[in-house]
Amino acid sequence: MAIEKMALLKIVGSLQEMESTIKELILYENVSIDTESDYYGNNYLIHQYETEIAGSTNYPIVDYDGSALESECKEALLSVENISKDLDLKLSLDKDLIKNNDITYEEAIELLNQYKSTNGKNADVIKGKKEQIKELQDYKEKVDSIFNNSIELDKIADLNFFDYEIGLLSNENRIRLKKNYENLSAVVIRIGIIKSSVENLYLIIYPKQYKEETTNFLKSLSWRQFLIPKKYSGTPSQISEQINKEIEVLENEIEELSNLLNSKNEIANDLMNKIYNTLKLEEKILEIAESADFGDNIFLLDVWAKESDVNDLKEVITKMSNKIIITEEKNHNGAKPPTILKNNWLFRPFELIVKMYGLPAYNELDPTPFMALTFCLAFGIMFGDIGQGFIFLIAGILLSKKMDLAGQLLTRLGVSSMIFGLVYGSLFGLEQHQLPWLPSLFEGGPLSPDNIPKILVVGITYGFIALSGSYIYGIINSLKSGDKEEGLFGKNGIFGYLFFLSFIFTILTIVGLIKIPLSIPLLLLVVFLAFIVLKEPLANALDKKELFPHGAGAYFTESIFESIETILSTLSNTVSFVRVGAFALNHAGLFLAFMVISELMDNIVLKILVLALGNILILTLEGLIVFIQGLRLQFYEMFNKYFRGEGIEFKSIKLN
Repeated sequence: MAIEKMALLKIVGSLQEMESTIKELILYENVSIDTESDYYGNNYLIHQYETEIAGSTNYPIVDYDGSALESECKEALLSVENISKDLDLKLSLDKDLIKNNDITYEEAIELLNQYKSTNGKNADVIKGKKEQIKELQDYKEKVDSIFNNSIELDKIADLNFFDYEIGLLSNENRIRLKKNYENLSAVVIRIGIIKSSVENLYLIIYPKQYKEETTNFLKSLSWRQFLIPKKYSGTPSQISEQINKEIEVLENEIEELSNLLNSKNEIANDLMNKIYNTLKLEEKILEIAESADFGDNIFLLDVWAKESDVNDLKEVITKMSNKIIITEEKNHNGAKPPTILKNNWLFRPFELIVKMYGLPAYNELDPTPFMALTFCLAFGIMFGDIGQGFIFLIAGILLSKKMDLAGQLLTRLGVSSMIFGLVYGSLFGLEQHQLPWLPSLFEGGPLSPDNIPKILVVGITYGFIALSGSYIYGIINSLKSGDKEEGLFGKNGIFGYLFFLSFIFTILTIVGLIKIPLSIPLLLLVVFLAFIVLKEPLANALDKKELFPHGAGAYFTESIFESIETILSTLSNTVSFVRVGAFALNHAGLFLAFMVISELMDNIVLKILVLALGNILILTLEGLIVFIQGLRLQFYEMFNKYFRGEGIEFKSIKLN
């Protein structure tokens, strides 16, 4: 229930060891590259270690250029993927295969080229024949779409004074053709419909002297001519049969070639996977190498790792060679560490919601536990029902098999709903007066006139607790980051919280729940608001700085607007949480409407059907609305008090 402690490691080694070092980092997986490293500091370290690692300033300079390798690697990967697709081979990344792979990148390229030269020709021939079959099948579809399959198309070509064209038109252009029949000196016959492309097949017969006029008009309709090759003759059914025979010959040839390749497929599958894994590793190594800094003979790579993994990682890397040095930056050297949330099984699913807003900064408190508790409480208060909560629980268990964290989140919301269902005495919308054996803390149900104010008060009380927690989290985060201005005097700091408490006491005094003069909380409101308005000069006074570095006039103008925003946001925060109780009443009221409709039915089956439909509607539509309302309370009323979402994600360098 915290943010994982991180260590910044600087790995320095000879260029000859770079690829093997990065390979070990990739296989280790739990490290992330620091892309915002101190360039000048790294240069100093490189010069410091150049002689120590290389052994001599006269060590031959190595020119490392990954751009050419990167291009070659991508091209080789594409070849492997195409070969595997043509041969129906299954490629997969295998960490064990990479770890124990005995072929280097150069050997992988050589093996690939050898395979292409010996077996690639057959694979290319198969690919070409498959493309031929596809073209023939497309052509056959057009021939088969002709309505009259006994017409002899080749005899039309024997006409002395007429020419003809067969072609394709879209539905839109077919309508345009119909509208221009009177302007066309030709006979127009629709002879077929191609269903797959939603096109029409037409036969146009026209006098030879009108050929130019006709062809120009057809071009304006995006006419696509359908030519019948000379090798085909006879009726459409005969042409279709000729195409079938041609396809059959090609399929037999493919089968013969495939059998020849299949006899070597097992060997090819192992070989292609070895090559594929080697190339994927090299691709990742080249990607990571772009983040390294280089000297004449050495490289330097900044990586982030968990503090708990540092010793293990150092052992893995340094045992490879004595030309690798790893130093740990204790104070992170001004770098911004990535964030890894560390929560137990109960709170971990709620990291999904936290990450929707953003990640906390490394030095902030992890908001997940507090958010999980307040979100579950809000959902339970607004959607308390034993039966409907149980449905969510079962749905979450089933969903977790496909979407682990989302399913677990739903199970926790279901449990919260069931707990508050016991409080309200509600089972699939039926309450204690309908099911007397149901336990309930609210006699008569939520909609009883005596209980409505109590439920609204529960919502407001929840809001007070949730907002108090948000203020406390925000104060701690600001003070941890050294921001005295916001932590002490800001609208979300200590005096902001005191202003909020004074506002609550003012309301309680107005409604008569606290018997003190109204002037006391009002005076406190004014005093605490004055501290918020004067936050910058007060913070500067504590740090012994100039009170108004940008001028008093500009400062007070801005502060007046900020104080108005503080008053409005405090009022809006308080009112927002009244909705929590209102949603609880709405939940009971919606089912009451279905209950009234069911009582109008005489048939018991119809009664049950109406109640079942009511529960389905409440589970889906209202359940979604309540979930969104819970998110709104977290994102707009609470997170903005203590959570900026400016953390950097820890991106593990692993193959994917």
